[in-house]
Amino acid sequence: MPFCISDRLAARPATRAAILAVAIAIAFPTSVAAHGDWPEGPHGHWFEGLQRPDNHLHPYRDQKSLFCCGAADVVKTRFKVENAGDRHPEDVWYAWLDGEWTRIPPEKIVQDHAPDGDAHLFVLAGTIQCFVRPKGGI
Repeated sequence: MPFCISDRLAARPATRAAILAVAIAIAFPTSVAAHGDWPEGPHGHWFEGLQRPDNHLHPYRDQKSLFCCGAADVVKTRFKVENAGDRHPEDVWYAWLDGEWTRIPPEKIVQDHAPDGDAHLFVLAGTIQCFVRPKGGI
């Protein structure tokens, strides 16, 4: 009798559930590990208290939603910055997401720079929540 993985999985619901859990963790790593703790270090407390810069636009947010999310919601990616070219130009930031440069909305950019000097982009459910600029640019 030929081996068939679907027959094997049908006979073992626990195996099917385990494979499904692993597949979800691979496909959606930020949603499975959301709200992870910041690693021990001198900057963990700063990141834990980091609030979303657009809170003033959303006064209905609950207490938990005021923050930029957890360490597990930080996306490792590339960034680029452009000068807007206006009389009083502000930088325009982009992140490489889903195979293309995505403009980071200005209202999502935290005014402070990251204390560790790196850029940090918080994405939850496919939406940019916060962006912390690196010290000294990129």
